[in-house]
Amino acid sequence: MFCFSPRRSESRWRSEAGFTLVELMTVAAIITIGTAMAVPTYQQWIARYQLRQAATEISSEFSLSRMAAMNRNTAVTVTLAVTSGRVTATFIDGAGTQVMPPHTMMNQVTGVGGGPVVFNSLGLRVGGGAGNQTVTLTNNQNRTYSIRITPAGKVNWCPQPTCP
Repeated sequence: MFCFSPRRSESRWRSEAGFTLVELMTVAAIITIGTAMAVPTYQQWIARYQLRQAATEISSEFSLSRMAAMNRNTAVTVTLAVTSGRVTATFIDGAGTQVMPPHTMMNQVTGVGGGPVVFNSLGLRVGGGAGNQTVTLTNNQNRTYSIRITPAGKVNWCPQPTCP
């Protein structure tokens, strides 16, 4: 006569539970391969994000400079320059005083073209040609976004080297 012992069955179940080393290494290899494939895409996404953020911030600061020129009844000059490998924007009025504190872009934004941009006391863009003035921002992956300033002082940006 055979008697069933719950203890014996429970101990057998515990010794068979868990994962083998081969199974764990297989999962670790799959995670490593997935991560290796995702990292470059993530870095490109970060670079595009920072360039988009910089274009948005600069276009907003152009608009704020235009409003400051109208409020102060003086010209405001916005200058973009590369200092220490990063793009910095400065905002100076006609008397030589700062309108806003200088703004340094994120580290992925490495180049700038165009400028300076000057707004007169009526909020109109002065200089930069008769048509639209274009300021370009470039990141470390050579992607370029542009900011267009119309003669009337309106500002918009687009994710292309030249705005349509």
